[in-house]
Amino acid sequence: MATERKHLLYFLTTDSHPSPFDINMAYDAGFHAVIPYGDVTEELAVLLVQDIIFSRGPKGAKFSALFIGGNDMEIAERVRHAAVKSMFPPFQVSMMIDPKGSYTTAVALVAKAEKALGGLQGKLVAIPGGTGPVGTVAATLCVKLGAEVIIGSRQLSGVERLAQQLSARTGGSVKGAAMATDEEKISHLRGADVILTTGKAGIQMISEAVLKALPPGKLVADVNAVPPTGIYDLSPHDDLKEIVPGIKGIGALAVGVLKYDVEIEMLETIRTSDKCVVLDENQALEIAQRRLSV
Repeated sequence: MATERKHLLYFLTTDSHPSPFDINMAYDAGFHAVIPYGDVTEELAVLLVQDIIFSRGPKGAKFSALFIGGNDMEIAERVRHAAVKSMFPPFQVSMMIDPKGSYTTAVALVAKAEKALGGLQGKLVAIPGGTGPVGTVAATLCVKLGAEVIIGSRQLSGVERLAQQLSARTGGSVKGAAMATDEEKISHLRGADVILTTGKAGIQMISEAVLKALPPGKLVADVNAVPPTGIYDLSPHDDLKEIVPGIKGIGALAVGVLKYDVEIEMLETIRTSDKCVVLDENQALEIAQRRLSV
């Protein structure tokens, strides 16, 4: 009698404790079991992947999948590359990478802004507090969609280095700016078409004074649902609500609904695909754009 194959997801994270958020998402996407491994390095990833691909044989490969996550985006990317290099036909399994949800969150944020404006080509996007994973990925995606980007931080030297790296990586225009005070923020945000806030939870990046000093016609969007939200008077549920005259906002939960849908589809794809696929922020953006076009 044939043995029923179970769909198994191996969750390789750079963190000591795997994220319950991602584990819950994987079960909601239909995996029979999620097997988490913490503190994964690229060296450990090679050993784990070899055990995973060989243990179930070529016919069982499509019933196994990898999810690569964790708070350290750079290490997660090295784990991803090590995992890919460890596999070869017919011993290949599908995988996705979403370090601490930063890829799918950034994708949802950018895709919502793109949809609201009818495209980002030629737009100036400002990302105050954008030196973290979500801000960095959002900046990269905006450049890919034809925008110029300015990233703000309290520390000018660090954000200028980051901007140079992103400009070199994308071939686009990314600039760094000091945005420690309201005056500095107003100065740099006046000319922006879009303002995306990706700061830490519970930190207000755009105050009432900054928001009311900006000219109308701008779009603002935030990923922080923990009070206070990242933008003054922007509710997490707002979706293109006018929060001050002439300025519309998209709140964290409006972004989060799309983020959830994108991550679920990515997980379902690596669970059901008959061929090996590797999904990252680029495929996530395609999914988000398609969903918003319906």
